[in-house]
Amino acid sequence: MKKIKWVLLFLILSLAFLLGARMILAGDFFYLFDQARDLLLVKSVAENHTLMLIGNQSGLGGFFHGPLWIYMIVPVFILFKGSPFSLAIFYINLELFTVFIAFIVGSKLYGSRGAVVISLLIALSPAIWSTVPNTVGADMEPLVYLGIFYCLIKFLRGNKNYFIAAAFLTGLALQFETASSLVLFPTIIVTFFFGKKVIKEWRIIILSIISFVLSLTTFILFDLRHKFLMTNAIISAFSNGQKGKGYLDLGERFASHLNSLIGVYKELLFNQDILLFLLFAVILVFSLLVVIRNKETEYKKEFLILLFFPILPFAFFMLYPYPVWPEYVFGLLVPVALAFYLAIKTVWKNIFGKALVILFFVLTFLSALTYIQNQYFAKYTAVNSAGSYKNQKVVVEWIYKDAGNGKFGYFVYTPEIYTQGMDYLFNWYEKKDPQAVFENQKDKITYLILYPHLANDEGAYTFWKKNVIRTNGKILLTKNFYGDIIVEKLSIEKPEAPVDPNYYQGLLFR
Repeated sequence: MKKIKWVLLFLILSLAFLLGARMILAGDFFYLFDQARDLLLVKSVAENHTLMLIGNQSGLGGFFHGPLWIYMIVPVFILFKGSPFSLAIFYINLELFTVFIAFIVGSKLYGSRGAVVISLLIALSPAIWSTVPNTVGADMEPLVYLGIFYCLIKFLRGNKNYFIAAAFLTGLALQFETASSLVLFPTIIVTFFFGKKVIKEWRIIILSIISFVLSLTTFILFDLRHKFLMTNAIISAFSNGQKGKGYLDLGERFASHLNSLIGVYKELLFNQDILLFLLFAVILVFSLLVVIRNKETEYKKEFLILLFFPILPFAFFMLYPYPVWPEYVFGLLVPVALAFYLAIKTVWKNIFGKALVILFFVLTFLSALTYIQNQYFAKYTAVNSAGSYKNQKVVVEWIYKDAGNGKFGYFVYTPEIYTQGMDYLFNWYEKKDPQAVFENQKDKITYLILYPHLANDEGAYTFWKKNVIRTNGKILLTKNFYGDIIVEKLSIEKPEAPVDPNYYQGLLFR
């Protein structure tokens, strides 16, 4: 059985690779604001030897993620000499490593069958493979949560020392994602009291507090230096004070959060097919009825805790008056996957249960094979032309080839005003071709790089050129790339008004 399980692991990893690597095998990935921002932060660490207490900014104004995500990318960045594609290589390896750790956790907790089924469920989840071409720090959450729930289950089985490690990993989760980690902390505290006679375990309680605080050291130091900026941001986000964009009143909040909670369970499904979801729901309900009726059911306590665990964070989320996006709760895929394995194990003893499980996996594998066939037997085309790394790279290569030697100006239009993507690409290409120097200043020859404007905003480019760049330069050449990105080559012979200073605010990201 040992040899077979390792063979099965290889097949599962191969499946995970095929599901997530289509864009990457085509030399492409989604090169958007988040990825460019991360590259600039990594560059600061790798080349300028900057030490960071915080990483990139989170969705909560004034709150930052930790620096660990940035430090993790640094070795790959250095190895590939700053190539943006180094991110894609890191991403696919993160997916495979997450599936591998799911296999190890499953093996330690539930034996060989648990290892195979749990790692397979994780590998097939769109929350894992679909984010590979667009990975951000939040995609580390499933990996961290695998550690958290391994420790919690060991704790619930009687090894109290594991709660100390669970407390540390709970704090560590804040390095990668803010919203779910903030509600995870009180949820873990509640879980603590499911242990037997834990209220008298003062050593465990004190060491767990110390462990949790140690994992937050960089945040604490940063907050002390900046007058509790992040603490105030948390209080503001979870209070009902100012009503910012997207604010939800109590009724709307309940409906929105309930929909997000259901989405957490659906993330385990390969697709949103109604039959697959019904099979999933029936297996869970069937197993729940069996567990409730049978007092001697193996793993009864941890099954119930794992199955209903996502509900508790969402109860705390009721204090958060804004939508809970899927990336906020990636990590909650883990308890659902563990609970579903135990559900499968429970119903497998029944003939009807066997039929349900077999049908569930047959439909899942058919969907997965169909997806792989559609992806790999069709010619690759970038889903988002303007966000494709490959397409944006072609734009910069063409500009360098067209410009030749000398100093040139360039400006970037995006509806969001963030220009980091092109800024990093120009900086990277300058090292490869030092004869051409590009800067965000007007020069005799200046290139305007125009990303797609918003729908029904046809006058955006004209307004931007007139009021932001403030140029009447003669257009020498217009080049259209893939119908999305337009490059205008300008000749600016006469002195012009300086660029609106607000343009340069788009270069700031922290």
